[in-house]
Amino acid sequence: MATIFERVQTIAAKKYSLDPATITPESTLESLGLDSLDLIELLFDVEDEFQIRVPQEGGSGLKTATIADIVESIRKLVPEEMPAT
Repeated sequence: MATIFERVQTIAAKKYSLDPATITPESTLESLGLDSLDLIELLFDVEDEFQIRVPQEGGSGLKTATIADIVESIRKLVPEEMPAT
């Protein structure tokens, strides 16, 4: 079973035609060349993938967050048995 990070990495790589190797836990959306619209689209895809709802206030500030921060936010919203990393 893929980890939360691997699933987020796959979503971002496919959606934005990025090399998965460039998407690390330390990557920021900004360092990946993604803007605020990309963030919103990524959050929609994450919600679909994990069958969760990211709170509106949860999306603010994520542009400068790392992928690890996004994974941690998801981890708090998904069942405990799902691996986080």
